[in-house]
Amino acid sequence: MAGGGPGPRAGAVIERTLIHVGGPSGAGKTALVEAVLATCDEMILVARCARDNRRRQARETAPRADPELARYRAAGASGAARFSFPTGQEAGEAFFETRLMSDFSHAAILEGDSPLPHADLTVFVAPAPRVGEALFVRRRRDPATADRARADELERLLGEPDGVARWMERIVGLPVGKHVRGNPSLAKGVRAQLLAAVAGARDTPAPRPVERWAVAERFAGIERAGVVVVALHHSGERGRAEQLAAEVRRLRQDRALFDDILGWRGHRTPITAVAADLTDPRDPGRRKAVARIRRSLPRR
Repeated sequence: MAGGGPGPRAGAVIERTLIHVGGPSGAGKTALVEAVLATCDEMILVARCARDNRRRQARETAPRADPELARYRAAGASGAARFSFPTGQEAGEAFFETRLMSDFSHAAILEGDSPLPHADLTVFVAPAPRVGEALFVRRRRDPATADRARADELERLLGEPDGVARWMERIVGLPVGKHVRGNPSLAKGVRAQLLAAVAGARDTPAPRPVERWAVAERFAGIERAGVVVVALHHSGERGRAEQLAAEVRRLRQDRALFDDILGWRGHRTPITAVAADLTDPRDPGRRKAVARIRRSLPRR
């Protein structure tokens, strides 16, 4: 098995913390993963994940000469692999069936594009904003077009055999999806209710286009993170990085921003948002972010 650690007992269920580390390319995701690994005694697997439009099915690779995987192993990962999957495909099941995830660990870190609908902790590593660049922008939205697209997607999903369970995993989480998957009568009832709701929504008069707050494209995904690290690449970025971290925290305090960006799915639980030099183990922001991530690991 990948990783070489002691395996679980035969027939045992492997339970571990799943941590997703996302953010733009070059922001500092791998540096943060290395910082976490360097301070943990727990057995942690790391998967470098990427959507790939050229693929028809998910694929796992773990070449020993891969420089990025070597960085994980050198930092203390008990196992490391690459996992690529087609865009638009639900790849969670394929991910859990990889050789990497068959090994025992206390946690698994997924860096890059997540193949899972849910993680125990989502971390976003952002670059410091450019001069004059804003996190929040005003955008004109056409709710009618968006509602039709969501209705079409939901109907398509509900038409698939495992669609209800997959929808529940997206909205509520993996445990609820698993429960629905094991109860066909419950899945049938939920499907009927959802299809009726979609039909009712289609009969409702379309709302007019409106202008709302949104997250700037370069930082898309930052709004859903429980931990945000604005990584410094030089000391001159410190002020802008700290301002971005403050704006992230404001998202859950400003009602207009919260309603427009997070909506009914959002929560007001305070998040950890810091500016950090990830190359300096003494940096207060790095230490705070790593400590928060470590608190998500299972207690031994």
